[in-house]
Amino acid sequence: MTYTIGLATTFHDPAIAIIGPDGEVLFAEATERYLQYKRAPNCEPDSAPRMEGLLKRYIPQGAEIRIAASWGQEFTGFLDQMDRAGSFTLDALLKLSPELNRSLVPERSERAFIASLHLAQQRAGIGTLLGLDRAFGAANVTGLTRHGHHLSHAAYACWSSPFSDAACLVVDGMGETGASAIFALKDGEITEVKRHRGRESIGFYFGLVTDLAGFDQAKGEEWKIMGLAPYGRTDERLMGLLRRLYRIEGHKLSFATADVVRAVSSEILGLRPVDALDQGWADLARCGQDVFAEMMEALLAETAALVPSENLVLAGGCALNSSFNGRIVGRHGFSQVFVPSAPADDGNAIGAAWLSHKQANPGWRAAKGPMSPYLGSTVSTEPLERMQAWEPRLRRLLPDEVAPVTAKLLTEGKLVGWVQGKAEFGPRALGNRSILADPRPADAKDILNAKVKYREAFRPFAPSILAEHGPDWFEAYQDAPYMERTLVWKEAVRSRVPAVVHEDCTGRLQSVTAGRNPRYRALISAFHTLTGVPVVLNTSFNIMGKPILHTAEDAILMFYTSGLDALVIEDWLLVK
Repeated sequence: MTYTIGLATTFHDPAIAIIGPDGEVLFAEATERYLQYKRAPNCEPDSAPRMEGLLKRYIPQGAEIRIAASWGQEFTGFLDQMDRAGSFTLDALLKLSPELNRSLVPERSERAFIASLHLAQQRAGIGTLLGLDRAFGAANVTGLTRHGHHLSHAAYACWSSPFSDAACLVVDGMGETGASAIFALKDGEITEVKRHRGRESIGFYFGLVTDLAGFDQAKGEEWKIMGLAPYGRTDERLMGLLRRLYRIEGHKLSFATADVVRAVSSEILGLRPVDALDQGWADLARCGQDVFAEMMEALLAETAALVPSENLVLAGGCALNSSFNGRIVGRHGFSQVFVPSAPADDGNAIGAAWLSHKQANPGWRAAKGPMSPYLGSTVSTEPLERMQAWEPRLRRLLPDEVAPVTAKLLTEGKLVGWVQGKAEFGPRALGNRSILADPRPADAKDILNAKVKYREAFRPFAPSILAEHGPDWFEAYQDAPYMERTLVWKEAVRSRVPAVVHEDCTGRLQSVTAGRNPRYRALISAFHTLTGVPVVLNTSFNIMGKPILHTAEDAILMFYTSGLDALVIEDWLLVK
């Protein structure tokens, strides 16, 4: 039997996946969860202490193991050449300009990113080998295979989708040759159709808008632009400046020269309000999102021309733009759109592992998706068992009590931390590592922000809805298993759930079914029985700036140090 360990090895969002002999994903998790370090920049995905425990749990002793990484061999060879030429030394980096270039990032920063990427490839697999030796006394490893970055994105997204045939568009900050690529999925096989080359990067464009609006792309704060945009207005001057950064000729998208990039950025900064660093710049967020949509439309048009299909698979970091994703269906001939739960670089751990598995097993076909996102760690309830001796407010419920008891707490206005089963793979809490609230009170959002999340008031909270009720609550309803798109609430229902209706009357919804998450569905169903509302407010179980929790201890600490009213971990209930 052969198992495959997939490693996402970019300088940000590293992750690990373990694939069984039949190609089933046994485990997948971003490193930030284990380290409790947001995005885990410049960290290895497979630290030896971490790997020892995972290997003992998921791989039998003596099994043959393949290791797969998510950047191609030719590219890593090129990085090796740059390293030998001295391009990545600190002295060499210091000589580079700190000014913006055609990639819309500072020249020095771009080179530093690539240097970090090079180091990540050099480390890939070392922790796994050490972990194997610690776990089993010897490492039965056949070797390391490397796979193209955008191909890894496409493999994970396409093979986890419900489609056998589809067009696939990958858009991010940086790949081996460019920042976007187009693939065709045909009878389960993936073929590269178009690889964009050059420094034109919609991902880096969005990062520049993030910085100019008063946030920090290095911290991954691009999502704040989506939340703030509905509060802004279209400013023709800002739109004109942003449009100077790119041009579209036919299906070709190209960016301006470095001089123009710097001039435009300087002029935008000259217009920035004095309070932007505190509250963000809503007008720029709105215009930045609109221009992002224009550029994405050009790529979608090219994709549709090259790979005509009713089905679209979208991957890469830009596929996290849920505000745009909800607008695609019905455009360019696409009637169905699939975005996986982890479309950014963490998802490449699965993509690389599957590509390696496919190499060794040419006839293999992935199971028909959409794939479950619940692929991460479980939590131990042992800390709760120990707490029984001194915490009188802690009790263990019967399994069939958990949903109705929790639903009743929500109707009473309680803020509930909810931890169940395996953690979600991807950046969004999908009912296993969530903070839940009643969406009906208009002030629920403000209370949650003030008491628990400690984040900006403009950022929305998501609705989890019973899937069968989706058409009654959303216009042009689309199934959304991963909170991957925003849709417009029907006007008649908006006043019933004001806490999850965003400024532009949209919601980034999660469609919940019994097949996807039976316990979470039971909870929402119980809430529906009590209130007539098939929706609960769902946000990730963390505070601003921290990853989603990893252990029961994390949850307990947050319960005692925040305004949470109740904590449900598996069958255990703790209340204040």
